Amino acid sequence: MEILDRLKGIVGVGQPSIEVRGVNTPVRRGEALRGTVVLKGGEHDAPIEDVHVRLDELRVVYMAPERPEQQFWSRATEQVIPMAGRVLRPGDTLELPFELALPSQLEPSSGSVSYRIVADTEVPGLNPKFELDVTVEA
Repeated sequence: MEILDRLKGIVGVGQPSIEVRGVNTPVRRGEALRGTVVLKGGEHDAPIEDVHVRLDELRVVYMAPERPEQQFWSRATEQVIPMAGRVLRPGDTLELPFELALPSQLEPSSGSVSYRIVADTEVPGLNPKFELDVTVEA
């Protein structure tokens, strides 16, 4: 059965899920952005690698005239939550608090600058990922 579970995982069937909850947004630059990463077990046991939580800066760029597009600009800050090879079992839920210290020189959110929390981890198969837009104030 383990081989069948691994094959399902390769295509994303029954994989664990990840999400971010309780984020204190909007947040002022120079302060801490806090929240909780929630991991939920899938249909089979899955070894979990470290959980990465980061704040990415996005900027509007023009790839063609009158066609603005948001693109990754830089990583503002990141926290790694060590999992030490923990196995997430079906029905398990892990709540992992995080705190990202925002640099004081961040530009406030505007029409051309935005920010996004990205939380992800590695499991055999497709890696779960969650993104959440946040507002940074001056």
